[in-house]
Amino acid sequence: MTKEKNMDPKEFDLKPGENEQYKPVKADLVCPHCKKKSTMTLRACVNVSLHPEEKEQVLDGSFFQYTCPSCGEKISVSYPILYDDMGKALMIYLLPDETEVALEKLNAQQSSWSEDMLKAAKVCTMRAVRNINELCEKIKIYDAELDDRYVELTKAFVFAQFIKQQPGFQAVQVLYDRQNGDDGLVIMGKDGKTLWVSWPEGLYDEVINMFSERIGSGEGTAYELIDANWSMKILAGKP
Repeated sequence: MTKEKNMDPKEFDLKPGENEQYKPVKADLVCPHCKKKSTMTLRACVNVSLHPEEKEQVLDGSFFQYTCPSCGEKISVSYPILYDDMGKALMIYLLPDETEVALEKLNAQQSSWSEDMLKAAKVCTMRAVRNINELCEKIKIYDAELDDRYVELTKAFVFAQFIKQQPGFQAVQVLYDRQNGDDGLVIMGKDGKTLWVSWPEGLYDEVINMFSERIGSGEGTAYELIDANWSMKILAGKP
């Protein structure tokens, strides 16, 4: 189990300073249904410590849903946004376009962060994700009081066994979830089929024992992309 990092949000000034630039911005959007252009407001940060009702909106996708004023079509819009949960000491940045490049630029901005932002970063889990599904996955992982690094490694072992049993299955995304009290994987196929695979009992704890010395504490102030590529590097013995 990961060490919990519970904090009282009152310990920090959670209102972003000028350097954080978390102000809403306007963006033009062309409806894929009626092809008409409209303007929508994009939030730069969702802070569920200040607005707890927005957590469920993120998880059910409604936070990212926009209704075209011309035809009423509902559109899912993915864009860079920070998910901030100071109660869980969790900060997740959604970076859907050129993720690695955007992540490098994001971490380079730390020199201009406010004192409170740096203070929070030192005790927070800082993550970057590529899409809304991955954002929801990270939230669920930390709600389950698990460590996403060991979750990714566990996913690799479980998925490898799954492919041995179903060699023809073409997966497009593999996500952690908890169903009926069981930890496991939601495996989305190229054909639209979605399968559920439970973890073998005790595997997650075994993975911690196997890799804890190599991975270390993970302390730092930079956002990290902890995903399948990261787990493959660890399994291959790369730094």
